[in-house]
Formats: sequence, structure tokens, C-alpha cells
Amino acid sequence: MKIVYVVIDTLRADHLGCYGYKRDTSPTIDKLAKEGVLFLNAYPSDVPTQPSYTAMFTGKRGISTGVVSHSETEKLSRDEVFYPELLAKNGYRTGAISTLYNMKRYFARGFQSYLNPAAESAALIQRVTAEKINEMAIPWLRQNYKEDFFLFLHYWDPHTVYLPPKQYRNLFYKGKKDDPNLEIKDDARYPFTVRLLKQMGGNITDIEYVIAQYDAEIRYVDDELGKLIALLKELGIFEETLIILTSDHGESFGEHGIYFDHASVYEDTAHVPLIFKHPSFPRGKKIEGLVQLIDIAPSIFEFSNLKPIESFAGRSLFPLISGKTDKHYDEIYTNQGTHQAVRMIRAKEHKLIKYIDRAFWPGAMTELFNLKEDPKELKNLADEKKEIRDALELKLKRWEEKELGLRADPLRVIAEKGLPTKKWLKQLMADDKGDYDEWRRKMGW
Repeated sequence: MKIVYVVIDTLRADHLGCYGYKRDTSPTIDKLAKEGVLFLNAYPSDVPTQPSYTAMFTGKRGISTGVVSHSETEKLSRDEVFYPELLAKNGYRTGAISTLYNMKRYFARGFQSYLNPAAESAALIQRVTAEKINEMAIPWLRQNYKEDFFLFLHYWDPHTVYLPPKQYRNLFYKGKKDDPNLEIKDDARYPFTVRLLKQMGGNITDIEYVIAQYDAEIRYVDDELGKLIALLKELGIFEETLIILTSDHGESFGEHGIYFDHASVYEDTAHVPLIFKHPSFPRGKKIEGLVQLIDIAPSIFEFSNLKPIESFAGRSLFPLISGKTDKHYDEIYTNQGTHQAVRMIRAKEHKLIKYIDRAFWPGAMTELFNLKEDPKELKNLADEKKEIRDALELKLKRWEEKELGLRADPLRVIAEKGLPTKKWLKQLMADDKGDYDEWRRKMGW
């Protein structure tokens, strides 16, 4: 068995052609979707980066492992199994091309070859280019393609700062980047948003310019992914390789007052792409059922004819892929513990969001949306649809009790200790000789 597991960081599902996007950002990914299975409603169990990848590789939720944020106080127990360890024990050649090791060392567990393109500089952790990933991935594949292997490829390009190669920067933008269509001031909700715009080239006031650069980053990484697929074909293994493509989370472009970050559990952040491609699967199949990224681990084990371990919280996606069922979950759950302390439950049509700490974005502590009628989550129905709200709150409460038992909720623990982004912002403002409390008063918070 040969498995290539591609995760493109910070990739919104709705900015890909196969999910209906207007721009030609993803011809390679779109072709994969046409040749494989596209999951229309996939969600991480945890966001942002570190808890999301931890959940993916343990097959367990952050509420169980305790990793729900980017806090240095959170440690992953050595007793927690990283499933690449089990693949290696069962004869797979395991490799990773990723910079996650610079964040937490446990991300190297189970990989016989862990190639880190940011080894020479911590500044490259989130800025390493797809070309650099490929420079390590291509030789690895040439060396190992005759064996059973599991290769994890982690591309960062759509993550901030949105600076695609120069030849891509005018691909989707035809206006002037100083057009006054972006209302961001020095006292904006995210003070470092201004810093981001400066890193992108200064005097930017048109949000469409920023979004176009994000889209250009997607097209760039899509082109580089095309080179990997061409190599698989050259080596004669494309038709025997399982390719899985997803993202750890999406990105916000002003939705709900959040600019250029993944600070929520709204759809722009929580809805991610997921594609499975293998010649034994149906071609061009689209699956509407709710799925989560913790389902990837048991799916890989079923594909590999290995017995899933009991700690896996997800379910294999093969019954959906094969058509044995069209229903996977009645509800799914997602945590966010870095920028806000918040948890959401999503059913088929409705989504309930419960906040513990809203951090920089004040508002209702409970939100209810009808995603069928209101996909952009603009109208909070929490007071209007009390029966639906109560039913989802009860399900969420019972789920929390089942998951936690007698343990403390790690989401509440991190809120009490202080959210990582809150601490970071205070330090940032101190470095700039700003006053965090005065800034909050000025914003009316």
C-alpha cells in the first residue's frame, strides 16, 4: 500500500473550484476531486494548527488529549499513540516533509524520515514554500517508491503572510491595492492586521487585493502539487497510491469582524476540503454527510487492512465511499482554544456556538445559525429558535460529559490560564509601547 497524505495549511474549502469557487485557483485539486471522492461537509475536531494536527495524527479530539490550543502549558502524553508509529511497525516506510517539529517535537513521532525545511531558521516555520517542500519530497519518493509507504506533505503557502511568487501576484487582481475598500485602522480589532498588510507591501486598503493574493497562494501550491502527481505517474505508482488531501482549518477575510486569521469556529474557518483518491474508489463522487478529520486515521487503517486502535475517536469513511451508507454522524463538534475559547456543534442544518471567552470579538455568548438558509452565519437565531437551541445545547452538554468524565475541560482550563493569543497581543502591544487595557476601552469593550 502507498499513501500520500497532503495537508495544505489554512485552506478554505470555498476557495477551491471543486467546491464552487469562481476563480481558477485549483485545477490540480479539482482534477483529483473528479477522479476521486469529494467530501462536501468536512470539519476538524480542533482548530487552529497545533491542536488540529495533533487530533489528525492521534485520531483523538483535543478534549481527550488535552491539546486544544497553542499554549506551551499543554503537553501531549507519551502514552498517546501517533498512528504513523503503528504504520511503521507494520512495515510501512514512513516519511514527513513538515515544519511542525519546530512547534512541538512530538509531531515527528512515528516517522522514520522527518525532513524539516525550516531547520535552519525558525522564521521559516509558516513561510516555507511549496517548492522547498517538493525539493525534499521528490528525492524521498524516488528513493522509496518501490516500498509500501506513508508520506505526509505539509504545505503552508495559503497561511499569512500572503506573498506568492511574483509571477502569481497579478493572477487574480486587476485593480489598485490602494483602492479604499478595506476599513482597517490602527485601532482595528486585530492590531497586528496592520502589520500583516505592511508585510504584504505597505499601503493596502483594498480587501480584494488581499484575497487575491491568498487565492494566488492556493494556485501556486496547486501547481506544485501538480508536479508531485506528475512524479507519481512517472514512477508508475499513481494508480496504486491512495491520495488524501485536506486542511487543518480555513481563514477569515472580514467575516464577523475577523481579518486574515483563523480565530473562530465559523464556517470560513471550520469548513475544510477533504478528498480521497484511489482507483478502487468511485470517480467524481460527492458526499454530503458530516465528517471530521479524526475519521482519516481509521480510514487509513482500514485501507491498510490494519485493525484500528480503540482510542480512535473517529469512524472509517469507507462505508460512505463504497455507498454502504450515506449517513456518518448526526452531529459533529469542533473546539477553538487559541484565539477564543469556544465550542460548536453542527447538525444537518443548524449550528450552535457556545463561547467561554470571546477575547477580542465581543458579542452573544451563544449563537445559533441555520446554515441552509443562512450559510454566511449572519443571523443569530438563539433567542428566536429556543427549542432548537435547547435541543442542541442538551446534546452538546451530554457530549461534553461523555468525553470528559471526571476530567476538567481543557478548553475551560486554557481560558482560565489565559488564551495564547491574548497573551501574545499584550506582549505585542507592550513592545509597541501600547496599552492593552486602554486599547480595549477605546474600542468600547
